[in-house]
Amino acid sequence: MGNNKNIALIFFSRTSAGEAKYKSWFKEKIKNSYAASLLINKAESAVQKSGIPFYHFHEKNQKGNNFGERIANAYQEVFDMGYEQVISVGNDCPDLENINWRQISVNLSKGKTVLGPDTRGGAYLIGIQKKYFDKGQFEALSWQKNTLYQELSLLCEVSTKLVELNQYRDINSSHDIRLLSNVKKSIDKFRQLLFQLLKPFKVVAIEFQIVTHDFYIFKDSPLRAPPIK
Repeated sequence: MGNNKNIALIFFSRTSAGEAKYKSWFKEKIKNSYAASLLINKAESAVQKSGIPFYHFHEKNQKGNNFGERIANAYQEVFDMGYEQVISVGNDCPDLENINWRQISVNLSKGKTVLGPDTRGGAYLIGIQKKYFDKGQFEALSWQKNTLYQELSLLCEVSTKLVELNQYRDINSSHDIRLLSNVKKSIDKFRQLLFQLLKPFKVVAIEFQIVTHDFYIFKDSPLRAPPIK
């Protein structure tokens, strides 16, 4: 993977201050700021460990009037640097560390498109070759809606073979954090820190006994795909 000089990563994320402003996991601003920093730092760490050159697009350097324009412009900018394959990820998927970046790189080099679906109908990862990237069509997709993944996969399948990664959840609400905190074997430091933030909340015990299939009750909620408003 390291010797593939034609591939780059887009880390499409707000700064921690910007993320805390638009996300409301908690009532207290200081807790929102802390949670935002945890998510962004965890995602950026996974991106750094990939060994792929990456570029951080945040609210201070993105270009465009809406989400579609901003993410499409980010792809175009990186392609214009000379890269032939570009992957984008956001900061609200805590499972980026489980991604096999080498295999994604191999699939992209073979002309395939790689997509990572989230549990709300969006995508936590989008990997595209330059020759299959149509800026206008990409920009016009239903970003931040639960039909995004379906539209995106259909668009990609027109021109190339699609490789689908494991489905992961994103973190957009305090309830998402509760779900994450209670997944079996979720004992890493990140989840422990988030759980500590939740402790002061007065919730009944049953709220913390949620099983995996309950993720789908949030399928129609907003704020999906890499997070910039």
